[in-house]
Amino acid sequence: MPLRRALALAAVAVIAAAGTSYADDDLGKPPTTHVTGGNDNGNVSAGVSIKAVTPGATDPGRKPIASVDVHWTPPPCWFGPKYSAQQFKDQYLKSYKEQSPNVHGSFSTAMGMDLAHYQDGYDYPGVTGYKDFNVDQEGKGQWWAVSTNPAAGAFDQMSCNDQNPLWVPNGERPPAGTNHVITTEMLSKLAFANTRLPGVTITMSPATAQTVNLPTWVWLKEKYTPVKVRASVNLGGGQEIWAETTAQASSVRIEPGTSDATVFPASGECPISQDGKVGAEYSQGATGNPPCGVTYLRSTEHSGAYQLNVTATWKVSWVGSDGGGPNGLPNGVINEPKAVTVKEIQTVVR
Repeated sequence: MPLRRALALAAVAVIAAAGTSYADDDLGKPPTTHVTGGNDNGNVSAGVSIKAVTPGATDPGRKPIASVDVHWTPPPCWFGPKYSAQQFKDQYLKSYKEQSPNVHGSFSTAMGMDLAHYQDGYDYPGVTGYKDFNVDQEGKGQWWAVSTNPAAGAFDQMSCNDQNPLWVPNGERPPAGTNHVITTEMLSKLAFANTRLPGVTITMSPATAQTVNLPTWVWLKEKYTPVKVRASVNLGGGQEIWAETTAQASSVRIEPGTSDATVFPASGECPISQDGKVGAEYSQGATGNPPCGVTYLRSTEHSGAYQLNVTATWKVSWVGSDGGGPNGLPNGVINEPKAVTVKEIQTVVR
């Protein structure tokens, strides 16, 4: 194997191992695994922080947002601030010690040269070497390195492996030509992926069995007010980049689970009030059709329960510290079916 190729692979192997002790494998899990101080702030991965701007926006007890575009995915990996000087030194040397006895030939040579690059000032073509992992610069900058998203496939995670760690002074970005550098657009996608929405808790009147030819009033327990999430990266020196997403409920559609039914309104799109309420509770003595509901025309005696489904679509926009956005994110969607039994009874007590 050519030495140049071995150098690249060795660097990737040591640095990848060094990164496994950090929080990369928590991305995609509820952000509260990192919450401290009783708030919704947390690091979803090394160097990336997620904050619920509106209460509960990252609460794992809520519904995770799902993209209407089944092919959409958040970044599988990125290059961003990850270690202090001492952290990088400790992790690198630990990984080197663990791996070096198991490699031979050009790989062993490559690993030795890579160690010399970070520890002894050995220069790569076009890249000046470092002394003692820049420990004497502690607090004046950060080591930028690759972080991976475990929700992505293993092959996609490796798409960033062509970029080795770099020391970047506080408040600055890596030099031009650096691959996979974290951007506000990437942060918007990470914020999207960590957004939690109010659920779809269907409430009905009558509360239990419905009645053929009588309207069923439907409303949701939750209020659909805007949900805001911010993802940010600390560049050091009081500087950061960030992206903030806003999810706004744009439609709530009711589907009765059978063609033998009439929905209200006829479009099936239930209105969302200014205060976020969907549908209206039934009031004793109310007449006319419900603002959100269904009339079943056939009982479930022989067919089994109908699956009443309410689907909420959320339009998601974003803004960033560099003025990026607001487009580029898919709509989000949540839904939850509810089994409905319909009886052949002409009167009912509500």
